[in-house]
Amino acid sequence: MNLSHHLTVPLRRSEKIWGWIYLPVYLVLLGEFLVAGAEYLGMDVTTAHSLAVINGAYFLINFFLTLLIFRRFLWQNLLQVKKRFWGFVQAVILGLVMYYVGAMLVGIFISVVSSPNLSNPNDQNITNMAQAAQWIMVPGTVILAPFAEECLMRGLLFRGMYDRSRILAFILSVLVFAVIHVMGYVDSVPLSQLALNFLQYLPSGIALAWAYEKADSIFAPIVMHCLINSIATWVKA
Repeated sequence: MNLSHHLTVPLRRSEKIWGWIYLPVYLVLLGEFLVAGAEYLGMDVTTAHSLAVINGAYFLINFFLTLLIFRRFLWQNLLQVKKRFWGFVQAVILGLVMYYVGAMLVGIFISVVSSPNLSNPNDQNITNMAQAAQWIMVPGTVILAPFAEECLMRGLLFRGMYDRSRILAFILSVLVFAVIHVMGYVDSVPLSQLALNFLQYLPSGIALAWAYEKADSIFAPIVMHCLINSIATWVKA
């Protein structure tokens, strides 16, 4: 396993340009467009089933567009798995341990300053949609969403910043990753709760970036993210 701070596969200039063009689409525009399209078609976008269908379309579009944008980067990273397979496995396992330990520590902190049963609106929404349309939400949250998120958070942001500053790469990717999971609830959740929900996503952001660096392959955080979401889905089920 490579223990030095080094990432082998760079992003090409075209991948960075298209990635940054697509990032606001991913964060805001695509979701708004799909909701508007659903309303135009006469769907009731307030029901869990309709929201699951919209999210299913969102997952699929993001998956295929990020695959298209980063196809060369992904292929080269896949080759890195073959070169350092046992290092890859170790990075995934240690990354999962890092995540769950970090999540436990954050949970203890939240239980001290707030409540051990602090609700997470993002998790609750996903659970509601999964109960309404499991066949859409399970593959979406377990496979499609982690793939797109890792391409953008760890690929575009972390890898894109890494050669300039490793520390800033960690900070940027971790903070943006946490923000995207809470920003949709600014108008519906008290800011004090939202701040604690923000903290809940920091351990995963750190662990995912760490696993990418240690495995020298973007597929380490992709696999990790899929496993985290699948375990969470199984526990809630």
